Parts: sequence; structure tokens; C-alpha cells
Amino acid sequence: MMEIKELNKNSKDIDLVKQLYVEAFPKVERIPFDALLLLQERADIKFLGFYDENGQFKGLTYTYHHDDLSWLFYFAVMPSERGKGIGTKIIQRLLEKYKDERLMIDIEDVDQPADNSLQRKKRYEFYKRMGFVDYGLRKTWPGITYNIMSSGGRVTSDEYDKIVNEFWDLLQLTDD
Repeated sequence: MMEIKELNKNSKDIDLVKQLYVEAFPKVERIPFDALLLLQERADIKFLGFYDENGQFKGLTYTYHHDDLSWLFYFAVMPSERGKGIGTKIIQRLLEKYKDERLMIDIEDVDQPADNSLQRKKRYEFYKRMGFVDYGLRKTWPGITYNIMSSGGRVTSDEYDKIVNEFWDLLQLTDD
């Protein structure tokens, strides 16, 4: 079973976590790592590390919580562990942890033409297998349309806008 540990600047694996974060997400999608750490001190944000039974770091999630809705903002698996079912185990543990909440993700729209359309479709199918439902909600941010999917119940357009705007407002505070 995957063990979950809250991550912070003093975590023993924080350098490995940062390395995975930088490798897993394009620069345009990355918030400065120090801001991620600072944000979790100021808001209901969980930066979690997932470890195997031998204590080896396998992946991370970064989730913003508001009322009964949590937004899975980042999710990454160590490159050496991809394709081995680790991502499935991490999402299963996350769904257990937040079983009394709705968990929301936004992923690049599978219906838009893109160089990585196969990757997008695989990601979409993965989340569907994990129990996330596509209720047809789409949002467009600087030229990219996202599918909004959720587990535990539907997320409305207003709820999505509210949680996203709150998160970005919090992020602006890290510039102080």
C-alpha cells in the first residue's frame, strides 16, 4: 500500500520532489517551487508525497481544498515508475483520502487537435477508469481548452471558476 506523507521545505526528499516537479511539467505550467511550498502554509493545500513499502518516493500530488471540493492541481509519477500501475495506486489512495469530498481535475481537451493528442486521450481514459466523470464542462484558458472531470459528484461552472480564481488570488499573495 502506498504511504502518504505531507511534503514541506523540510521533507527529506524535497530535492527529489522538486526534480520530479520540474521534469514532469512544462515550464509554462509550473508555479515557482518555493511558491508552492509557501502557498500550503497560507491555504488549505496538501502537497503530498507517495511512498512504497520500502519508503521509496514514487510520486506527488498538489491539491487545493475549498468546502467539499478539492482541485487536483498537480499529479506526477517518477519516470522510472510510469507504466507500472503506480499512478493508479496514487489516485486510489487520493480518492480514499478525499472520499467525503468531490475531487476535480482539469485536463487538456481531447477533442482539440494537438501534437500530443494520443497522450491527452490516454490521460482522459486513465481518469475515467479511476472513476472521474466528464459532465461536459469545458473551460478555456489562454488558448487551451480543458475538460473538467470530477469524482464524488458534479462540479458546476461557477464552482470551478470560484475555486480557480481563489487559488490564483492566493498565488498573487506569494509575490509579497
